Amino acid sequence: MSWLEVRDSEYWALVGGSCLASDIHGWVAHQVLMRNSERGVMKSNSLDGEFIRLLSGTHHVASSFKRAGICEGDKTAWIVDLSCEAGSGDFAEHARRMSFKSLQDRPDLSVFDANRIGIESGTDENAAIAHIHLADMR
Repeated sequence: MSWLEVRDSEYWALVGGSCLASDIHGWVAHQVLMRNSERGVMKSNSLDGEFIRLLSGTHHVASSFKRAGICEGDKTAWIVDLSCEAGSGDFAEHARRMSFKSLQDRPDLSVFDANRIGIESGTDENAAIAHIHLADMR
């Protein structure tokens, strides 16, 4: 099944399970996404695409999906509600539509793969947050 066909709107993003260092890392990417959207400076044509681009720390939308999207061989993923309005039932429903098994895990450094998203130096939360800001340096 295709994520784009089953999600409720572009406010739902699906990212690789090793692409978030922490909840704070995700919230920073979300804040930058909302700022870029308000200013009309998003590089992607969609909110979820811009979120993935920011996590990847790149100007190139296509390469960002290789870094932070779902890739062949991935066993885990994060379903992210960019509207910040969903309840736990909404997440469960999206997981059901994709035939995913829901876990209670949260993003943390033990599952984070800094190399995958293109971080060349550092593997901690601060490096991940700095990487987001590199995506918008002009």
